Amino acid sequence: MSTASGRVLVVGGTGRTGRHVVSLLREAGVPLRLLVRDRARAEAELGADLDLVVGDALDLELGPAFAGVERVVSTLGSRNVHGGGLRTVDLPATARLVAAAREAGVARFVLCSTIGAVPTPGVPAHMLEWFAPKGEAEAVLRASGVPFAIVRPGGLHDGPTDDPRMIDCSHVARALVAALTRDDALGATFELSNARLQRPDADPLLGVRV
Repeated sequence: MSTASGRVLVVGGTGRTGRHVVSLLREAGVPLRLLVRDRARAEAELGADLDLVVGDALDLELGPAFAGVERVVSTLGSRNVHGGGLRTVDLPATARLVAAAREAGVARFVLCSTIGAVPTPGVPAHMLEWFAPKGEAEAVLRASGVPFAIVRPGGLHDGPTDDPRMIDCSHVARALVAALTRDDALGATFELSNARLQRPDADPLLGVRV
């Protein structure tokens, strides 16, 4: 991204992938704002020189977080995947973020989803059930009228891995940052895993457009 780009709001910036997103944007000199639930944790992990809005996307008045924001990248994700956290946290929180983005007139909303958010060959039925709220959140974004890009990573791994189902978190972060500005990412959905990257139709950064 160009250092002349407008402010980017990062949601989920203290998470496994979000930390890499924040680092990449800071290195590029992009003005940032982070929506975080825990100020002390954010400052300990990311530094004390960031523009932080503290609160939960489920109930916070989001207008101030979006003030002056040009683009958004959300890596928000509940860790309680098996216990229904994607439905009780990810889906409603994303819906509120998208509504606030629409109100603020943001230029692009980049959503980190997951492979299996919609019925996908090779993804077991029980995992499709877990991940279905991610697909519903995608649908909310698509229907909102907010310009968007969606990246669906496979299983997240902290560092390089040869597992075809997995993908390095840092690669996902690079894809999300690229999707903030790349023309060919606008209105598109990509699936990103080591196996997807081996396909002849894959973009080397974003994966396979679906």
